[in-house]
Parts: sequence; C-alpha cells; structure tokens
Amino acid sequence: MKKFIFKASFFIAPFLFLYAITVLFYSDAESPDLIRLGCFPNVFKEYRGVFHDEFNRKIYFNKYSERKNRNEKILTIGDSFSEQDNYGYKNYLAEQSSILHIDRFLSGNQIQTLYELSNGDFFEKHNIEYVILENVERYFIVNAKKIDTSKVMMTSQLDDLVRNHKPSEIDNVDPFFSKKTIQFPLSMLRYYVSQNYLSNKYAYNVVLKKDNLFSVNENNLLFLFKDLSNLEGNNDFSSVQKLNNILNDLSNKLKSKKVKLIVLPAPDKYGLYYDYIADKTKFPRPLFFNHLSVLKKDYIYIDSKKILSAHLEVEKDIYFYDDSHWSPVASKIISNEIKKAIN
Repeated sequence: MKKFIFKASFFIAPFLFLYAITVLFYSDAESPDLIRLGCFPNVFKEYRGVFHDEFNRKIYFNKYSERKNRNEKILTIGDSFSEQDNYGYKNYLAEQSSILHIDRFLSGNQIQTLYELSNGDFFEKHNIEYVILENVERYFIVNAKKIDTSKVMMTSQLDDLVRNHKPSEIDNVDPFFSKKTIQFPLSMLRYYVSQNYLSNKYAYNVVLKKDNLFSVNENNLLFLFKDLSNLEGNNDFSSVQKLNNILNDLSNKLKSKKVKLIVLPAPDKYGLYYDYIADKTKFPRPLFFNHLSVLKKDYIYIDSKKILSAHLEVEKDIYFYDDSHWSPVASKIISNEIKKAIN
C-alpha cells in the first residue's frame, strides 16, 4: 500500500505543482479581460489601486432598465466601453448633463438598435437632445455591414426585453485535471521569455519602445487578436465610406426628430499605441481613423484616437495595461471633449 501511495504521489505531484501555479496566478475574472483571455499571469493585482477613488465614485447616470424619469438630455448606446459604470465617460458626463444609458443586453448591435428606436416611437416618448453612439474600432465596420435600416422597435417592445431579461450565470470553476492546468503554466512561462507573440487565439504580447506608458512600468503591450484580425476590413476605404454614409443617414433620421447624433469610435488598444511598438515587421498600420477623419459628416464626430494620442506622452494609463479598455484617465478626457461638443 505504501508503495502504491508513493508511486501515485510521484505521478500526482507535478500536476499539483502546475495546479497550484494556475490557482495562484490565473485570473478568470471578467476584468482585466486581457489577463484572462490571453492566459497571462495576474501579477499586477496592486496596479489598479491607482484608480481606487475613480472606481468608487457615485453613479450619476440612469440605466434604461432602472430608469426613474423620462427627462434625460443625453442618450448613450454602445458596447463594453460604454458599460463602465463609476469611471465611465458617461458617468463623468452625467455630473453636468442628465444621461440615460441603454443597457448592453438591450443594445446588441448598437447601430441596428439605434435605427430601430429611431424608426419607432422612442424619441417621441423621451425628451432626448443628443444621442452618443459609441462603437469600438474593431467592430464598427462589422456592425455596420449587418444592419437592416427598415426594422422598427417600439418602446413597449424595449420594455418587454427589460421585463424578460434574466442575467446569465457563469461557472468558471475548473476541475483539477483540465487543459488549463497544463496550458496556463506554459503560457505564464512564455510571458517572461518570449517577445512579440500571439499568446493564444485571443491576445498578443508585443514589445514597446518605452516603459513608461503604464503605471506598471513594463515595456510591453497586451492587446486583443481581433484588433489585428479585423484590420483588413477596417483599412478598406470603401468600407469606411459605407459606414460614414450609414452614420449620416442615421443622423439625418434623428434630426427629423430634433435629436443630434454624436459618434464616438473607441480606438483599439493596438491602434492607439501602434507608434510605440518597437518592431512593426508583422504589424500593419491601422488606417480606420485616417479614413474616417477626411469624410464629410452630418453628425458630431469625436475623434477619440487623435484626442487620446495627444495625451499618451504626458499621462500614463490612458488604457489599462492589463485590459483592452480605456481607463478612467481616458474616460475623463473623452467626457470633457463631449462637453465641449454639446456646449
């Protein structure tokens, strides 16, 4: 029996060691997303302490699913960049102007949803003056290609979606023997010894020219694979022209209801920090913002990449080091630019 236990221990011990590494350094939390998706070691747990006060700010905006009145001045609709609560751009903006936010589970493809609302009775029932349409750069062209401009959503249908919504429950607990027990320690080792590599099908890790762009003082950039894989479509000028035509059409439709459209593309992390990547041999230059900036617009345009790029040299953590989203630093900058646009 002792021999069996000894032999079994000899076999199990390496897995116990790998499992312990995974438990200690792998993060399955929703945020920071790049640490989770890329299987990078979560060794910067203290990093976000610099944002403690911003993470604990009072929330000033109203969610549609929890709304108490119908007198908001500004409607926000977008993706995960618009879902940041305490430290999101809409919350800083809400200190000055009343904000109604369309919840992410309602917005889906936000361009499509905004079309449907504008075709229905939503803006007749709400005293909205401005709509902020936010869309992350990597999915802006993709979302625009999927829309049907004739669809209608009445306010009653939107309210039904709210009433019938059930938050999903995610079970992230991994068994002792799983692929992650083997893969994560290898991925962690690669984080320390490799440069300019695709960690898995979700995230890249590349070397930067500077080590002072983030508070962690690391000279590498983590970003999503999608930032790069969607580049071909985003760099196509005719696709950007079609997107701009759709936004102009949407803006004119809203104008007929006395509502002004503000378009806010959120830059991909890859694109925003592109000029700081040390070796660009395998990394094409993103052109989406270059193309969009020269087109005639019937809407108010927030050139977020130009605005945020101007701050990269003077402020750290414009985007989170460990996440694909912008930080409270950028949220404040963006909200200030929107305030200028509506005043």
